[in-house]
Amino acid sequence: MTTTSKHLLEYVSIQGTKVRLMQGGTGEPLIYLHGAAGGGNWLPCLDLLSKHFQVYAPEHPGYGKSENCTKIQSMTDLAYFYLDLMDDLSIDSATFVGSSLGGWLALEIAIIAPHRVSKLILLDSAGIRVEGVEVVDQFIMDPNDVLELLFYDKSIPEKLRSLGSSDPEAVEMNIRNRIMTSHLAWNPYFHNPKIRERIHRVKIPVLIVWGEKDEIFPVEYGHEFLNLLPNAKLTVIKDCGHLPAQEKVNEFYNEAISFLQGGE
Repeated sequence: MTTTSKHLLEYVSIQGTKVRLMQGGTGEPLIYLHGAAGGGNWLPCLDLLSKHFQVYAPEHPGYGKSENCTKIQSMTDLAYFYLDLMDDLSIDSATFVGSSLGGWLALEIAIIAPHRVSKLILLDSAGIRVEGVEVVDQFIMDPNDVLELLFYDKSIPEKLRSLGSSDPEAVEMNIRNRIMTSHLAWNPYFHNPKIRERIHRVKIPVLIVWGEKDEIFPVEYGHEFLNLLPNAKLTVIKDCGHLPAQEKVNEFYNEAISFLQGGE
């Protein structure tokens, strides 16, 4: 599959906080929520999805080149921020695709305002804790070691390290991302204990996509989400780490488009 990389980059002000927003394509709205590593890049998977949807890829407040918002102290606060963003963009309801921390955020939005989320794709999502399943503590690890764990194909982090190490702006953005993630997800660690008692509100169709070799949140997390969500399907992608939409672009896209076009 080839990509066109045609997209619009702009800054929008939401309740006084300016955030970076990329968008492309035409059709029904689809909002992609990035994970702890940050956004700001128009990914090949977004290009593919933009053939069928109007894709919006915002960069969360406090990440990358988006302004910080001191009012946002939790993922629930961030969820309300995104409901305001939807209002500003005149989006009544959208499909959400959330990766890792972004999946947790999408869940929070769907729990608070189920009518604003038409379908949901969770990619190796944070948001819950699974008893008996150990996870690494990213906050005490060297960022390079965390990067190593994100991918099953270890040549990918090597390439990313070589690109980022020579770019002072990228280094600065990575520090900002790490600081903001610590505000949102340090304690409790990458989950909201309240989600388990509220997740029954998410009755919309949900596709759970998980990398079989995820070393950040093991695949048992995907099975637990399947047990908790009343209308969900789980797809496990082989030879794939924590970021299936980046590491296995075509596999992710095929599963996503089948689900979103009614083949769930």
